[in-house]
Amino acid sequence: MHHVYLIPGFFGFANLGEVKYFRAVRETLERHFRDLGEPVEIFGVKTFPTGSLRRRGKRLLETIVERGSLERADHIHLIGHSTGGIDARLVASLTRDLGYDAERKQLVPKLKTVVSLASPHYGTPLANFFTTLYGKKLLYFITLLVFVGLWRRPVSAAAGLLGLGFRFTDVLGLNEGMLRQVTNQLLRDFTPEREAEVRQFLESILTDVSLMVQLTPESMDVLNPAIEQLPDVRYVSYATVSPPPLLAIKRSRWKELLTPIETVLYSTLYVITASPEPGFRYHRPIDPIEAVTGRPLPFGLDETSNDGVVPTLSMIHGEFRGFILADHLDIVGHYLRGPLEKRDGADWFLSGAKFDLVQFERLWGDITNVLTRRA
Repeated sequence: MHHVYLIPGFFGFANLGEVKYFRAVRETLERHFRDLGEPVEIFGVKTFPTGSLRRRGKRLLETIVERGSLERADHIHLIGHSTGGIDARLVASLTRDLGYDAERKQLVPKLKTVVSLASPHYGTPLANFFTTLYGKKLLYFITLLVFVGLWRRPVSAAAGLLGLGFRFTDVLGLNEGMLRQVTNQLLRDFTPEREAEVRQFLESILTDVSLMVQLTPESMDVLNPAIEQLPDVRYVSYATVSPPPLLAIKRSRWKELLTPIETVLYSTLYVITASPEPGFRYHRPIDPIEAVTGRPLPFGLDETSNDGVVPTLSMIHGEFRGFILADHLDIVGHYLRGPLEKRDGADWFLSGAKFDLVQFERLWGDITNVLTRRA
């Protein structure tokens, strides 16, 4: 029996209401495992949005223990998206002080694979920005837009902001009272239960940015040598890359440009992420071949290349499976699958990468092959 754990990144939720962080991933993996005749159970990890790596790693261990995998599973696999990949590496190492010492000894012989998707192994400049006063407000605002976009469509979110006479660039000048006013406006149609859940999540961002400090290139430069890998675990990574903002605009359909807030949001994050920290390096550049098609990427790769959140060359670690032409959330299911799916806010991040269902299936099919040792 395979037990697979899906570990979320920055936003830290498995399910929030009916919104899933790994959208359609569980169902897709289950289908691929079933087609191979391999029994599997898949679990989401509900971790801390911006809590420290140590807290997140400990929460992952708690989840594995609570789900009974140490007793019931033959093979345990960890799949981490974004920061979740660092959480997985931390648990799948000789790192101490995570607690559950006896349980970790039981885990080691069963732990077979760690897969990291778009993870900042060498850090991200965006984390440096998010630790500032302006950056903290921007992180709060982005998270708010993600949830509102997923539940009410990005178009509705944009309309709500425009109703306040709001421009995206105004977020950096908002004080806490004004930020809460924007929050009230955007959450006005939510049920009381859903609104309370989202507000609690947002409050955790305002009160704890420990994770942001630890994901800076400076901090990851110190952390990486301290993470000693387990000898019998397979460490696999995939890197995402999306078009620079000008290319994103050119690649977007004209109807999508009617919701410019998504374009501005992507452009802002891309530019911040494309500014390397002086004195710190990512992985060396390698051939820019797209993993799921085998074709060259439509643009070159350097230290400025990113997916809107993490530098692409920062995502390479262990056994590297290839580049995916996608933005940061496309690969976990938040992409536009058809003309009607704009209604449920599937693609809130207007990057112009044009990731689609075929690429999604190929990616998660390859991950299934990795987990079952068929790749």
